[in-house]
Amino acid sequence: MKSKKFVLFHGIALAVLMLYGQAAQANILRVNNVASMGADYATIAAAVAAAQAGDTIHIEGSVTPYAGDVVVDKKLVIIGPGYFLAASAGTQHYKESAKVNCNITFVAGSENSILAGIEHRTGAAGYTVDTRPANYAGNKVIIQTDTISIISCKLFYVEINASQNRQNISIQRCFFNPGLITTAGGSATITNVTIGNCFFRNDFTTAPARMVINCAPAVPAVWRISQCTFYNNFTLTGLTNTAFSSNAFFGAATGNSITAGINNTFTDNVTNVAIGFPTGDGVNASRTEGITSWFARTGENDAIDIFFKEAGNTTSCPLFNGTEGVISFRGMYGGANPYKEAGMFTIPSVYEISMEVEVGDSFDMTIRARTH
Repeated sequence: MKSKKFVLFHGIALAVLMLYGQAAQANILRVNNVASMGADYATIAAAVAAAQAGDTIHIEGSVTPYAGDVVVDKKLVIIGPGYFLAASAGTQHYKESAKVNCNITFVAGSENSILAGIEHRTGAAGYTVDTRPANYAGNKVIIQTDTISIISCKLFYVEINASQNRQNISIQRCFFNPGLITTAGGSATITNVTIGNCFFRNDFTTAPARMVINCAPAVPAVWRISQCTFYNNFTLTGLTNTAFSSNAFFGAATGNSITAGINNTFTDNVTNVAIGFPTGDGVNASRTEGITSWFARTGENDAIDIFFKEAGNTTSCPLFNGTEGVISFRGMYGGANPYKEAGMFTIPSVYEISMEVEVGDSFDMTIRARTH
């Protein structure tokens, strides 16, 4: 008798349908650019073209990035397996992410769509990419409609088109590397945007390129930026009518800034550099500890999101913000909806399959799965 372990690539279809409450007739379309895997489609664009509104497209992990720009014109759930899977323990058996080397654009008709668990790739090295809108030449997620959710993705750049009024855009638990959320194409009003529990990193050293969130010339209204971690070089500009709360800003010694605009509130943020939180909005903390006090590395893991996990000694950590009997953290690991290491979405994933193989007409199989 022999025991054999192997990888299951598409064992989550039923779970995805159950998670989103999709109608019984909704379909799961598999995308895998390895021909031997027998997926429904080899490209994301082909799957989107074939899908019906309400369908789910599962982009499977692959060594080869998925190419070919994608335009989404119907309500879809587009989901990959997450990122940093090999660097994070207990994720899933197959460790390749769904690497996407193309633009993904949401246009009219795609309202209420969800993009989750993908990893954007570009030709330039991460962290040091010039993210100025006029200079950036990499991949983007482009939003040209209302009511779009981006969850647990590893991205470079999200562009919200402001040629006409937009509303209800949610960006949650994403890893931005180097990271830019900007508006483009006009000066319309962008209403009800929520950016929460995200990580932004930018190592590009030319000061004008230290952009992280840039909304000019659009008019933000009812924006909420909370529980995010901003690391190294950052500039937030063009923001009005925005509530900043419980964010952690850990920057280089100089060159970081927040351009306040009007009608913004800043409450319970913490920073190690002088970025000039406006007074009168609430209590904001300035701390001078070094990076080893702010963030603790765990074991020998090289995943950068794990590097930025809060220190174990909570009451002395600058990210700690608790009252008696209540523990809370500023930054991406805090709040009611904390960032998840490896960007894994809340669906069951198979992390082990074992099968006892022997000569005969039947065999026993054990499948182990967990919800992250």
